[in-house]
Parts: sequence; C-alpha cells; structure tokens
Amino acid sequence: MGFFKSKEQKEQERNIKIHTALAKQRRNIKELEKHEKGYMEKALRAKRNGDDVNYKQLCGMIARTINIRRAVESQLLKFETMLQARDQAQMMKEFAVGMKEMSKSIGDACKEFNATQIMHSFEEAINKHANIEMQMDMVLDQISSYEEDATVPEGGLSPESIAKILDDKVASEDSNVDKQIENGLAAIRQSLKQVN
Repeated sequence: MGFFKSKEQKEQERNIKIHTALAKQRRNIKELEKHEKGYMEKALRAKRNGDDVNYKQLCGMIARTINIRRAVESQLLKFETMLQARDQAQMMKEFAVGMKEMSKSIGDACKEFNATQIMHSFEEAINKHANIEMQMDMVLDQISSYEEDATVPEGGLSPESIAKILDDKVASEDSNVDKQIENGLAAIRQSLKQVN
C-alpha cells in the first residue's frame, strides 16, 4: 500500500505536511513568547531581590529566547512566502495545461495552423514549470526541517541589552514607589498640622 500513489494523493499528503509544519511553527512562536514572559518576570524578581547571579542568567535566557523566536518567525515568513509562490506557480501550470488543450482544439479545427509547433511551445513551458515546482518543493522541504536552535539572525539581542531594559524598568518602578511614599508622608504631615 502506498507504492502506487496518484499525483493527487501525493499532493494531498504534501499539503498536509505543509500545513502541519506551519501550525507547529506558529505554536512554537506562542510557546517562545510564553517563555520570554516567564523569564522576564523571574529576572525582575531577581533584580528586586538583589540576586545578581540569577539575574544575569535570566537576562541571557531572555535574549536567547527572543533571538530564537525571531529566527523561527523569520523562517515561518519564508515558508509562507514559498507556499504562496508555489500556489501561484500551480495556477500558472493549470492555465498552461488549458492553453495546451485549447491549442490542440484549434489545431484540429484548423489544419493549416501548425499545431505541432504550438503544442511543442506549451510543452516547453510546462516542463520549465515542472523544474520550478521541483526546486520549490526542495526549498520547502529544507525550510520545514528547520530546527529551533538555528543560527540567531543578525541584530539579535544580547543578555546585556536585556539587563539594561530590565534595570530601567526596575528603576522606574522604584521611582514610582518612592513618589508614593513621599506623597503618603506629605499627607500624614498635612493631617498632623490640621490636628494641631
């Protein structure tokens, strides 16, 4: 079973694999976003508690996770673009097949036309399309085998840049707490003046 699959069966199996790969990459991106958020929360806790060892480690984990997510998103974009190009090529192929059949029909109706030459031209076009489709399939296979630990895209985040972002966030939060305490003390002083 499966030795003599029709062209349509092979195409259906390919489409299932493509859509499965797309869905998996989208799930991977959501999972990486959850990891980013979790590491970020833990890093902020470590910073507030003065735990520099865990803080630096978590900044590294955040940077690595963001860079991996960006790489996966980039691969997903390439995959979707190739799929769209494949669909366009398929439409062109279907049109070329229709044109070939029409040229046969015209050739049969009008014997003075050189139907052989017309058919030869269309067959060349279809063969070129088949080569393009085969190359696209190879590229899609390579993209779908992409692993999460692929090379980080250029311009990725470093642990140091994550640490700076988190330091700024903690400093901003600390500044807000200081202002709230100062406002609270001012309100208490005001209340004491009114009592006296």
